[in-house]
Amino acid sequence: MAVRRGLLDGPVRTPEDISGIKFRVPSSQILQKVYRMLGANPTPIAWGETSSAMQQGVADALDPSVQALLVFGFTDVLQSISTIQSVADAQVYTCNKEWFDSLSVPIQDGVMQAAETTFRENLAKVPAARAYAYNQMRQAGVDVYSPTADEIEQWSARCGHQLSDWNDTKLELAGSMEVFEKLLAATEEYNGYFVDSNS
Repeated sequence: MAVRRGLLDGPVRTPEDISGIKFRVPSSQILQKVYRMLGANPTPIAWGETSSAMQQGVADALDPSVQALLVFGFTDVLQSISTIQSVADAQVYTCNKEWFDSLSVPIQDGVMQAAETTFRENLAKVPAARAYAYNQMRQAGVDVYSPTADEIEQWSARCGHQLSDWNDTKLELAGSMEVFEKLLAATEEYNGYFVDSNS
């Protein structure tokens, strides 16, 4: 969670710190609901307009990864970044299934092996890329704050999946509460992929 310069006296620590602020969100209905539940005022703004919106006070805060904030030039806009773990810092790889299915089995195997190798190599670089982004932000005068376990729990208590406010969304996306619970349980299963989050 990143806030613009001049907004707060210190970094965001708990949901009360963002009460009433204009929080930049994409068109995601889920993220808009999250920030309403947290007491902020979700403000849909296209990514390309976000930096200028922050400079002009049209938006007060946003939640991309630190790497994205660095790459897209937010160093002069931000006062602090708090790593509250509200949005997964993830990447998705896609492939046209019709094209893939048209390939011979040996070529399909080669594509899958290349995808696996590339994905693991990418994950191995995440800690260094993240550390570099944090370092560059700090050098630019942006405070990077890691909340305590108690502070993280306060965020979860206000907008976590356990709240009944999410039941309609769970049904819409998963089809049933049973399927949602299976998907949730799957997030706790080790799939062989690893990113060192302590770097």
